[in-house]
Amino acid sequence: MRKAAFPVLAATFLLAGCGGGKGGTNASGAKVFASARCGGCHTLSAAKSNGQTGPNLDAAKPSYDAVVRQVSNGGGGMPGFSGRLSTGQIRDVASFVAASTKNNSAALTAFHPNHEQLSDCDYACYKQAFGNIAYYDGPETALARLASAMRTNQQVNSGCHQIAHEIGHAAYVRYHDHAAQALANGSMTCWSGYYHGVIERAFGGIPRSKVASIARSLCTGKEINKTYFLLYQCVHGLGHGLMIYSLNDLPYSLHVCDQLATAWDRSSCTGGVFMQNFLPGPMQLTPTKWLSKKDLLYPCDKVKDRDKLYCYLMVTSRILPAVHYDFRRAAAWCRKAEKGWVPTCFQSFGRDASGFSVQSPRKIAQFCRLAGSMERECIYGGSRDLTSNDAGPARAIKMCLLAPAATRSYCFYGIGTILGSFANDTGARRAKCAPVPAAYRRDCYRGARA
Repeated sequence: MRKAAFPVLAATFLLAGCGGGKGGTNASGAKVFASARCGGCHTLSAAKSNGQTGPNLDAAKPSYDAVVRQVSNGGGGMPGFSGRLSTGQIRDVASFVAASTKNNSAALTAFHPNHEQLSDCDYACYKQAFGNIAYYDGPETALARLASAMRTNQQVNSGCHQIAHEIGHAAYVRYHDHAAQALANGSMTCWSGYYHGVIERAFGGIPRSKVASIARSLCTGKEINKTYFLLYQCVHGLGHGLMIYSLNDLPYSLHVCDQLATAWDRSSCTGGVFMQNFLPGPMQLTPTKWLSKKDLLYPCDKVKDRDKLYCYLMVTSRILPAVHYDFRRAAAWCRKAEKGWVPTCFQSFGRDASGFSVQSPRKIAQFCRLAGSMERECIYGGSRDLTSNDAGPARAIKMCLLAPAATRSYCFYGIGTILGSFANDTGARRAKCAPVPAAYRRDCYRGARA
């Protein structure tokens, strides 16, 4: 699936991470932009282009240095162009894009629903048709149908990231420009494209000086605070969005998270930041600097203590691709974590065992055996991921019963920690544990704070 997407991705990422200006003239840069056929993939009003495959440059307002770096070196599924364009040409096109978008106040055209349907579509209308589903039936339905279509439709698969963007745009309109509600009802289908689309709307054209104040108000309101689960999805999505907005500026994103209202909000926000940072290269909007080939635990072993929790809870998403999904080698890396953080790394190991196995209870239990003395933590991480993924405990219960007896109490406690987030009052949280076998229900109650 991913190999088929790479040709489109190369164009998608060509000018993805850009912004403000040195070097050649606008006229010469415009010629390079035209001759390299950048407009076939990107919307840029100064070039009179309306390409839909790659990011909308008018909205992204990319920087000069980032354009030079991205076009020269490539990354994130895109080849470098230093062998095809001269240094002067690269500087010219970077200057043109940066200067053209720096003071461009034109916002993205708002999504307008119509009655186009998938059954009527060629490639040109898929974005609109999926957007219509999101607008009329909700983004969860649209994203689920996108994930299904990606398996059978090559046109949808190759353009899925930008289609997911449009689903985000449509959801933003569906929820009356309420980014928090849109973020809370999305998913990471096709490389977080949905989050990209929502944040494109919420933060589009907003200067950094105003981002923190907007971020503090994003995940507020009764509809978002109905349950901790919904609130977490919003604040976690905000963390993704900050990295997307800042083109993977991790210190800046963590700094904004640190300005949120509560300790819980601040910590939950960092989860989205680190998950976005650890996405494999082809899934990144622009390459991240905050990884190390020699130290696969980086930056968890370097960030401030207050930011370590979610970094270590996500770190195997960095480790596993780097070791070609060799879970034994990944376990060895977790054992090298800082004192006190080894268990957390193995909880991440369990979470990724769940994702890698497509939430197979038996396979998660098998992977967790590789954790040795940390098997218990792996099982705990797996039970939480299963419960969260399914919004219910059925498969997680199966996994707990397949796990060694010594780990089961902790496994069912993990189920409870997620089930408890689905309801705010004690009685309702307690009721969520009803499907758990009676012998382990007290463990679930403890996890659910019931």
